[in-house]
Order: sequence, then C-alpha cells, then structure tokens
Amino acid sequence: MEDKYDPKEIIEIVISSKKYLNQTREEARNILSQKTPKILDSLDSLLKFMENRTISYNNNLSNDAKNEFRLDKRDLIILYMFDNYFMAGIVSGISEYAKNLDPKDPDYNEKVDNIKGFIQRDLTDITIFRIIYSGFLKKVFNPESKEKKSLKDYNYILQEMSNNLMNTIENLLEYRIKNREQFYNSLLEITKRIYE
Repeated sequence: MEDKYDPKEIIEIVISSKKYLNQTREEARNILSQKTPKILDSLDSLLKFMENRTISYNNNLSNDAKNEFRLDKRDLIILYMFDNYFMAGIVSGISEYAKNLDPKDPDYNEKVDNIKGFIQRDLTDITIFRIIYSGFLKKVFNPESKEKKSLKDYNYILQEMSNNLMNTIENLLEYRIKNREQFYNSLLEITKRIYE
C-alpha cells in the first residue's frame, strides 16, 4: 500500500522544486550573460539534454524505472523533485564558477573554453552524466528503504543535495583546468557511491 501525502502538500512541494529550478536557471543566465555571453547557448542545450536524460522528464526512463524498481506515485513525486534539484545544482555550479571570471584576467578565454568544454563534452557525455546523476540519486533516494520520510524532509534533503552538487560541479570545473587527474578521481569517487 502506498503512503499517502496530502494533495495540497504535494502541489506546494512540487511547485517549489520547479520554481527553484527556474529561479536558478534565470540567475545563471544573468551571471553568464554578464560574464561570458557565448556560453548561454551551451547552457540552454545542456538543460534540454538533462531533461531528456532524467527519469521524471523522460517517459521511457520513467516507465523503465517504475517497472524495474516497482516505484509508486510517492516515489515518482520524489524523483520529480530530485530531477529539478539535480538540474539546479548543475546549473548553479556552472554559474558559481563563472562568477569569478574577469575579462581582464589573462586566463579568461581559457576558463570560458573550460566551461564550454565541460558543458559540451563532459556533462553531455552520457557516461559522465549517468555517473553524476546515478551517484547523487543513490545518495538521496532508495526505493527499498524501510524509512519513510515526509515530502518536507525530502525537500530539505534535496536542497542539501543540490548545494553539494553545486560544489562538486564547481570543483570539477576547477580540476578540469588545473588537475585533470583530480577531475577523473572525483568522478571515480561519485561512481563508488553508486555501487556501495
């Protein structure tokens, strides 16, 4: 039997997660338009890519997940919230990294190219995307868990996850330009979470 949530609470929490994603997207667009406008198209493409690769936005993935993990409506609500916070975390990480860009710095073009390469080559590489997505999904969601949390609990947990993801993305961008080995080691650490 499925746990029941108050329909009003479901609507409020789901709208809140979507609002957070939209707000984060707009803040990122504002930062990028000021710091490096040529990245805006890449950001838009990334958001479309992520929507096609996240469970709740892709009907095929949603149906596969429902069948494989026997997800109920409660789980699907949490996955929808996760996907919104996940995409917001990635976008926030990129915009936080871009905040420090200064066109007067001698390495400005290298950092802009780094962001563009990270978006166009790394985050849209299906393997790397799945590693990050699955690692963070496993960190916060376990459909077999006996412990049932409220939607408010999940909302808080997912906001924390989004902040952690933002920091991870910011670090990956730093490592990608300064220490490629650390970049791959960080991805390896995320991969280990999936199989714990």
